[in-house]
Amino acid sequence: MSNAFSNRLMVMLRLVCWPSPPVRCGLSAVLLLVGALWMVPHGDFLRQPEAVPQFWIGAAVMGVGYSLSWGIGQVGAGWFWAVAILTRLLLLPMHPGDDIWRYIWEGYLQTQGISPYDFPPNAPELLSYRPDWWAQINHPDVSAIYPPITQFGFRILASISPTVWLFKLSFALADLAICGLLSRYAGYSATLLYAWNPLVIYVFAGGGHYDSWFLLPLVAGGLLLMPAKPSARSQAVRHTQPAWRWIGSAGLVGISIAVKWMSLPILAFLGWRSLLRFGPRLGMGTLLMGLMPFALAAVPFCSPTACPLVPTESVFVAYGRSAELIPFWVEQVWPPSRWENWLFAFPLALVVVWLLLRAKTFQQFTEWYLIALLSLSPIIHAWYFAWLAPFAVVSRNWGTRLVCLSAFIYFVLPHRIALGDSSWYLSRLERWGLWLPFILGLVGFIGWRDGLRPRFDVRTSLSTFSRKPHS
Repeated sequence: MSNAFSNRLMVMLRLVCWPSPPVRCGLSAVLLLVGALWMVPHGDFLRQPEAVPQFWIGAAVMGVGYSLSWGIGQVGAGWFWAVAILTRLLLLPMHPGDDIWRYIWEGYLQTQGISPYDFPPNAPELLSYRPDWWAQINHPDVSAIYPPITQFGFRILASISPTVWLFKLSFALADLAICGLLSRYAGYSATLLYAWNPLVIYVFAGGGHYDSWFLLPLVAGGLLLMPAKPSARSQAVRHTQPAWRWIGSAGLVGISIAVKWMSLPILAFLGWRSLLRFGPRLGMGTLLMGLMPFALAAVPFCSPTACPLVPTESVFVAYGRSAELIPFWVEQVWPPSRWENWLFAFPLALVVVWLLLRAKTFQQFTEWYLIALLSLSPIIHAWYFAWLAPFAVVSRNWGTRLVCLSAFIYFVLPHRIALGDSSWYLSRLERWGLWLPFILGLVGFIGWRDGLRPRFDVRTSLSTFSRKPHS
């Protein structure tokens, strides 16, 4: 009898720990939905001390479901879209992150004929415009920092309805559009790394961060360099992409730049590669096309004497810190670096130059540039790691997979504010907990791809989209 019981127990353990693909798919979907449901009432991190621990429970449940999805070899369109859409719909009513109040404020100001670049939210000139939720705007002493196309987006939404639900819906729709683009080229199974990612789901639909707006044209720009009809020979076809695709890709990356500054070095890569491939005329044309969206969108906010699109006087920009990696350890060796964020632009510039010389594809350059940017940035928020998620669909990067789970440690910072501690500082244990999975995952990813030799390989190019998805 004990043997029969033991056999049943082993069968149950196999089903739980490594179930068959259909069971895993269903279990993954259920856990993602249950975790999202658990999260919904616990989004007001700054004012409710009990919110973050409950939020972590939901994130953990979703994380288990997400991890189970990594081994699903095939998934149908119905399963894929049902979970992707339902999890996001469930989180739309969730209390958002505090960035969204600034989005709505800056959009509202524009409907009143006021440029958000001219005045910080606490300016006396704007006193009569303050709505009931004005006190929830973060960094009220800093004028707008978001690029001009973003401001147009805020204005359009605010002119329709200056409400949280509409702004969050627009971010979630852009997020789902990314799911559609990636699944079109990589297949549904491979795209689970993005579409069923709990951090991605929370960041756009729950937290209401606008970063999906800049990721959408960036992903589209990369995919435009793919063959029109992916095939087994796409690796060779990639080298014969017509010039208009490079120009079009630059235009899309230019839109991404005008939504969020981070995409600017990617335009440099496109210009450099088109210069090498087609000559100086197309190289210059690629750069001009990429700069055009920003230049045109900036015109309404600038005058012949001033163009205040970056608040360089901001204390937050100058020496703000948040969950950083390399700057933290540099500070331990050289304390004065704590007050000079601009210093880290130099190593980032060196990395960009090295990538320009070594990377051969849009995928290679963009993914490794973003990895370097996050590692060197003095200011890190959990939602920044979602920038890597679309590119992990191509590379299968373990560092990205793991950090999209460990990034939830970041939310201990607003939890402390709710408890009365406004230091906004991760302990060493918390910092290692957040970053170590990312580091170990990258080391494993490089070793798996390249036999422990940190070099690029054309196998990581965008042609991966045209191959049979990995199981």
